[in-house]
Amino acid sequence: MKVVKWSPNLDVEVDSPIVPIWVSFPLLRPRLFSPRILFGLGSLFGLPLKSDMATASGSRPSMARILVEMDVTKKHVDKIWVGSVESGCSDCKFR
Repeated sequence: MKVVKWSPNLDVEVDSPIVPIWVSFPLLRPRLFSPRILFGLGSLFGLPLKSDMATASGSRPSMARILVEMDVTKKHVDKIWVGSVESGCSDCKFR
């Protein structure tokens, strides 16, 4: 059984490509764990729904997680840069 969001165009015979997926942000600084920032990051992947309990309480400072409603048929980035432009990205040498 699968629970899906109802809409006027819902066809129960067709699987929806939009599913809730937990998106993790490892090594994100705890000062960036505010809902506004996390939901902004989550919106890069789809519609942010909520953060997990450990992220909301700050009890796991090594990683933040956001539940995002994503279209799995679309290509999504696997890395994002969170930081100042001046510091650059050590992986891609962006400055």
